[in-house]
Amino acid sequence: MSEGKKQSEKDYHESFYQRDEPLPEITVEGVERNLLRPCYEGNGDHYSENRGAFHQLIRRYGGWEGKRVLDYACGFGDFAVYYGLTGAARVDGFDIAETAIELARERVERQGLADRVHLEPMDASALRYEDDSFDLLIGHGVIHHVIKYPHIFEEMHRVLRPGARAFFVEGLADFPLWKLHWKIKGEVPEGDVPIFASEIREKAAHFSDVHVEGDTFFHSAKRWIWRAKPGPLRRGILRTTHGIDRALFRVFPPLRRWGSFSYLVLTK
Repeated sequence: MSEGKKQSEKDYHESFYQRDEPLPEITVEGVERNLLRPCYEGNGDHYSENRGAFHQLIRRYGGWEGKRVLDYACGFGDFAVYYGLTGAARVDGFDIAETAIELARERVERQGLADRVHLEPMDASALRYEDDSFDLLIGHGVIHHVIKYPHIFEEMHRVLRPGARAFFVEGLADFPLWKLHWKIKGEVPEGDVPIFASEIREKAAHFSDVHVEGDTFFHSAKRWIWRAKPGPLRRGILRTTHGIDRALFRVFPPLRRWGSFSYLVLTK
């Protein structure tokens, strides 16, 4: 990938993260109500239950409490602050957008977390952390931005401690509608590219284990259902599509292979 194109993507994200007002305070209650609670309960957004399921998965592997965590492509640092508030020993985070990091640092200072949450502008293909630094690495919808850069998975592997894990929630193009979406959409200024489970396994082959757990099939319609007027009808339809998916995955587990969202677990 050319440095010119990488700079263009960086410029796009600098503009995307530009804000005139300070960022609002992050609270545990607010994150769990608005970012992690199922959309079919009438809260959050149409991605919130995938984030919630993703965090439940991380907890099944031991959670982040008492650990040193890397928030991979942290943006405004919402989850970096959340992990700091909920028991992480230390949270480091990075993002390519210096604007995002500057605003996130101000928020961290205001919330009195500067001793435990450390955020820096950084390139994912050249991380400035020492070898074997982190117990846990967490990323939300970032692999489809950075997979085209060189040395991404090598850098993740390098900064994780032996036996540590990297967790990602992603929309893989194995899902038929996502594959069609990318064929129609083509190249985008933010630098997103389609990614496939086979590509993840190939590029992350130096990890001792690569686990891909698909989720959300018919419930993917929430992307459009969410645009309807809030109320009992919308909640009912969302709950129904979610229930259909749970039943289908129980009866036919291989269907998860084509889920519109996937949870990736890479073990060093």
